[in-house]
Amino acid sequence: MICKSIPASQLDSFVRIHPYGHYMKTSMWAKLQKHNQPHFYGFYDQDELKGTAMILERKQLGIHYFYVPWGPCLDYSDSDLSEQCLRGLIQLAENAKVDFLRIDPNVLRMERDIKGNPIEGGENHEDVTALLKSLGFVHKGYGYAYNGSWVNRYTLIIDLSPSLEEIVKHFSKARQNSLRRHAVIGVSTRLGTVEDIPQLCEFERQLSQIQGFKPHTETFFQDLLEAFGEHAVLYVTEIDLDQMINGIQQEIDSGKYHKDPEALQSKLKEKEKAADLKARYGTKPAIAAGLFLRLGEQSWDLYTYNHKDFNFIKAVDNLHRFAVEDMKNHGVLHYDMCGFSGVTEKSDPHFGLYDYKRSFGSIYTERIGEFDYLRHPQRTARWKKADRFRRRVKRKLIALHYGKQEKQA
Repeated sequence: MICKSIPASQLDSFVRIHPYGHYMKTSMWAKLQKHNQPHFYGFYDQDELKGTAMILERKQLGIHYFYVPWGPCLDYSDSDLSEQCLRGLIQLAENAKVDFLRIDPNVLRMERDIKGNPIEGGENHEDVTALLKSLGFVHKGYGYAYNGSWVNRYTLIIDLSPSLEEIVKHFSKARQNSLRRHAVIGVSTRLGTVEDIPQLCEFERQLSQIQGFKPHTETFFQDLLEAFGEHAVLYVTEIDLDQMINGIQQEIDSGKYHKDPEALQSKLKEKEKAADLKARYGTKPAIAAGLFLRLGEQSWDLYTYNHKDFNFIKAVDNLHRFAVEDMKNHGVLHYDMCGFSGVTEKSDPHFGLYDYKRSFGSIYTERIGEFDYLRHPQRTARWKKADRFRRRVKRKLIALHYGKQEKQA
C-alpha cells in the first residue's frame, strides 16, 4: 500500500461516492477549519485508489497533532485494507513527529433497536475497535455521547429507500397530525437562498437565549454555504396567517364545535392569536429554517431552528417532511438527524431531543468512537487536562453571558 498526497478534487470525488464518505472528510470542510493546516492523502494498491484521509494539522498551546475527522475513508469491512491504511496513517504521524494522532471512524459499532438494545444477530464491527487497539491506538471508550469527544458517536438516521408514502407512514401520530394541521392553516416549506440566512441566525439567537450557547454569525453560515456549494441546501418554513385565520373560521362555521364549548373557545383564542401574530410579523412570516448538507447517498441536518413565537405550530415537522422528499429526489438514502446523547431513558436531561428525532421513524446508530495514537503520552495528557479546563471555563462564560440576556429579556 502506497500513501501519497493527492489533489483536493480527487479526494472529494472519492469521498462523495464511498459508503464510508462523510462531509467532514472533504476538502470543503477543510476550507472552514481556519486554525488547521489540511493535508489530503490517498492510499494506493498499485495504481488503484483504495482509501483517502483528510488530515487537519494543528499546533496549539505547545502541542502538535493530526486529526482525521470521522477517520480515513476506506472499506472497513476489508480488515487487510484497513490495517494497511491505518499503518500508513500512523507512519505519516511518525514522520511529522506529532504528539498525537486522533481519529473517530464513522464505523457502526453494532445494530440496535430504537431503544438502544442490541439486535440479536445484527451487524457488529467491534473488530475494528480491536484492530485499532492492536495498532497502538487508545480508545476513549463506549461512554456517554457528551463526554468531551470531538464528534458525537450517536445519531438517528431515517432510511429513505422506501417510498415517500411509506416513510411518512412511519412518522409518529403526533408528527402526522401536525402535518395534516399544516395543510389547513397554511404552513409550507420552500428552498431557501443566501438571503434567508438572517432568518436562520435570528431563530438560532432566540434558542441561544433559552439554552445559553453562543449563536453563529451570518458570516459563518455564508462561508458554509459557499464552501459546500451545491452540496449545501437551506430550507425555510413559512405560514400564511390569512389562511390560518380563514381555516379556523371555517372550522368554527362548520358547527363541529357546536356541542363542545371548551373546544370552541380554544379555537376562538387560536384565531385571535393568529391575528395578533399577523399584526406583529406580517401575512406570511418565516417560522423555521434549516441548513443541511448532502453528499452522495447521505445528508446531514446541521442547523435547524424555529421561531419561538410560533412554537405551537410545530413548524420543524413540516420542514423535515419537505427536506425528506427533496433529499430523496436527489438520491439521498440516509437522512442523518445529527446527534443525541445515546441514552433513551426519560431521566436523561437530553431525552427530549431523542424523543423528537425518533418520532420520524429513524434508526438508532452508534459509531465506535474516538481513538488516539500517542507519540508523547505525557505531553498529550497535560494538554488534554489544560484543554478540558479551558473549554469548561469557556462554556460557563458563554452560558453566563447568554443566561443574563435571557433574564433581562
